[in-house]
Amino acid sequence: MNPKAMLLKVLLPSVLSVVIIALFIISNNPPGVDNNSSWLESYTPLHSLGTGADNFWVTYPPGHPQSGQPVSHPQWVLDSLKNSCVLLVLHRTGCAWCQPQADRVIELGNKYKDSLKFYDLDLELGGDVESKCYEAIAYDPDDSPHYIALTAIITSIDNNGSIEYCWHGWEGDMDKSDFEGWIKDAIYYYHINSGE
Repeated sequence: MNPKAMLLKVLLPSVLSVVIIALFIISNNPPGVDNNSSWLESYTPLHSLGTGADNFWVTYPPGHPQSGQPVSHPQWVLDSLKNSCVLLVLHRTGCAWCQPQADRVIELGNKYKDSLKFYDLDLELGGDVESKCYEAIAYDPDDSPHYIALTAIITSIDNNGSIEYCWHGWEGDMDKSDFEGWIKDAIYYYHINSGE
């Protein structure tokens, strides 16, 4: 047997073993939130259910014209909530005021894409995306006038023994690290309330 064939016979099984092991590791630990749920088991949420500015809400918050009334979640949000929590940002490309917030939310949406459903709702795209933009206005915590960027996170939470959908929304700019805390909270609440 020539040396090349012998080397191939010896190395090929080793290389294939390494590739198979690497594929197994990658399939069980996709990028994003590392999907190693160990962080979820020891995580302590920063925000709880309530009616204040620092809470997740099941109804519109105080100050909203429909304060205390339930939110009418769009069907596409309800469909997405069957599989994960939902993050959305409503903005317009080229909007100097809203682009920094949109960029932060898009970055975090991509970072946590394995643990949530992210909707980048750019009004400039028109069509179905624009329709979703107008439906997403339901998450404006102040009602009209509506300002963009409008950001919302929707998840499930235990409300006195009943699992309900809760949300929090913001108009305008928000600190990235504060917002990431909200995202982790939403992922955590979805995880513990969905039986994952």
